[in-house]
Amino acid sequence: MEPTQPATPFWRYSAAVLVTAAITGGMFFVEPPLEVANIALFYLLGVFIVATSTGLGPGILASLLSFLVFNFFFVPPLYTFHVQASQDVFRLVTFLIVAVIASSLAARARNEAEAARRRATETAALYDLSQTISAQLDLDQILPAIAETTRQLLHVETCVVLLYDESGRLYEHTVVGQARPQLKTINAFMRDGPTVLGVLRVVERTPGRGLSIHERRLLDTLAAQARLAVDRAHFVEQAAHAQALAESDRLKSALISSVSHDLRTPLAVIKGAVSTLLADDVDWDRTTRHTLATTIDSEADRLNRIVGNLLDMSRIEAGALPVARDWQDIAELIGSVLQRMAGQLDGHPVAVEVAPELPLVSINATLMDQVLTNLVENAIKHTPPHTPIMIMAQRSAAGAPPGITVAVRDHGPGIPPDQWLRIFDKFYRMRTGDNEVGGSGLGLAICKGIVEAHGGQIWAQNSPDGGALLSFTLPE
Repeated sequence: MEPTQPATPFWRYSAAVLVTAAITGGMFFVEPPLEVANIALFYLLGVFIVATSTGLGPGILASLLSFLVFNFFFVPPLYTFHVQASQDVFRLVTFLIVAVIASSLAARARNEAEAARRRATETAALYDLSQTISAQLDLDQILPAIAETTRQLLHVETCVVLLYDESGRLYEHTVVGQARPQLKTINAFMRDGPTVLGVLRVVERTPGRGLSIHERRLLDTLAAQARLAVDRAHFVEQAAHAQALAESDRLKSALISSVSHDLRTPLAVIKGAVSTLLADDVDWDRTTRHTLATTIDSEADRLNRIVGNLLDMSRIEAGALPVARDWQDIAELIGSVLQRMAGQLDGHPVAVEVAPELPLVSINATLMDQVLTNLVENAIKHTPPHTPIMIMAQRSAAGAPPGITVAVRDHGPGIPPDQWLRIFDKFYRMRTGDNEVGGSGLGLAICKGIVEAHGGQIWAQNSPDGGALLSFTLPE
């Protein structure tokens, strides 16, 4: 909405002349002619109309013009300003006084009405602006709204919001409108105590015409609103930075805790097995050496998986997961994972249920292999020996986006409902009672990152007849 400009003085005073002329001309066409007293009432009505519509100055002008033309055309002797009868002099003086008083009262009523309307408009605009400020935190959204409100309330062509950058230089953050070069600028400083955060700048409406006292106060009020918005944005930024630092410290502590525990355990086992093999006072038989070498190999693989999980998690957070995909058969992928994990699954019977005629899915086979591996390892970790594990794959339920749903179910104690979402957080280890399950707490977080990178979803729930059920979807 463009700002509306008030009528110029020329047109306001021209209205006084035109109204007086119109009444005078109209009186000559009235048949039969009106009495002098009635003609005076018409002129008073014209004065009232001019005063209420254009202000006190034009109202006074209309009073004087009405007095003169009334005397010249309608008070004997006609067509002269000379008055013979003293009663006519009294009538004319009374007419002039009444006209001036009426114009003054009408102009005052008009000014008060305009002031009330202006205050209502300003209050509504400031309220809307406060709602906008309270609903937004981004200065790129707030400051343009403040600049546009300032431009409309002050009826100026241009409003500019200037802020100081980190080096202390003032730059234009927001510009609304386009100013003419010959117009001077009017500044309101956004002060926070002795500190100036920026400037709210407008241009004068016409050359040499500044702002009234009321408009200057309104500009200062809007500058204060802008200062509050800048302050709040800075506080939010500082709070976000502090939260990021706290989260970084928490993750750092969790990483140190995880690394110190999960890396030291396989290293201690490897160190013990190697020290045993290197002992000079014992001649180990072939079976014992093979057992120790197998232990070293197993713990080295475990150590490699822990380091790999840490690297994968860092790649997921950096958005650097490999994106190369190919069409794969999910049944073949499940079979490959189970074949590779046969040693870890010893003692856990595995059942596989794959729906017939499942479509191929576009996935990164290496990453999806890791997802299935982590889910199966999670089931092994959280279930007693010799309990079955089930892997299921089927089309997604009706009403869901087309795709495949893969689920890994165990027959362990299940997952407490308050941990269904938290188990996918980094470094989170599921707690059952007072016990905390070992591990780095990265496996399921990595699964979540990989599945979501494929455009799918992953979630946890408990089976109706016991055990945990971890499911994820892959779009077709």
